[in-house]
Amino acid sequence: MTPTTRRKFLGLAAAVVVTGAGGCAIGGADNNSSESSSSKSAPPLDKSRTLVAYFSVPETDDPDDMTEDEANSTHVVDGEVIGNTQYVAQLIGQRTGAELFRIETARELPRDHGRLEEIALDLQDAGARPKLKALIPNLDDYDTVFIGYPIWWYDLPMPLYTFLEEHDFSGKNIILFSTHGGSRLSGTDDAIAEALPDATVMDNALSISRDDMDGAETEVRDWLAGLS
Repeated sequence: MTPTTRRKFLGLAAAVVVTGAGGCAIGGADNNSSESSSSKSAPPLDKSRTLVAYFSVPETDDPDDMTEDEANSTHVVDGEVIGNTQYVAQLIGQRTGAELFRIETARELPRDHGRLEEIALDLQDAGARPKLKALIPNLDDYDTVFIGYPIWWYDLPMPLYTFLEEHDFSGKNIILFSTHGGSRLSGTDDAIAEALPDATVMDNALSISRDDMDGAETEVRDWLAGLS
């Protein structure tokens, strides 16, 4: 078999990119989170005016005989395999009554861990902005938007940059949550605050390790209780 080269991976990455420039922690472990310098607290949540938007790429949908990488990126609920970040988003939605919106690329990303890891790095190296499957159709209806994502290579997944740049979050309250494999927030809270200067990005982001997903329900409950 011909070995896969970086050029071939760049070609594959280009298929999901418009312009260049799941809860798995792709290439991101054992790094410390940075703390935001702001001290903003969330206002009371109106469920009818609150949205939970999240990006999650579970690396399998088969609950049986998972590899370690597949298990790291997923959580099984009543026999259904979902991504770690998706699971946290669902918990937030259940407790707040907020609607959910899944951030997806127009061209589906691979589930294979090795390919996904390579593509994620190539997209990051290129400063790429992958085209999204859809944008939030009714963003004006919401005052508060939770934004959730995994840490990929110590940064936001590049589709998140597309998401941030293609929506107008002016005047919105933004609350962040993330899943990781050891890198915690890895400065992504500051990156989002910088990308959304006209929004109010709260400084009490939730960061949950893939190793702590069994306790995520309690973590989300306590975090939400402390937001206001």
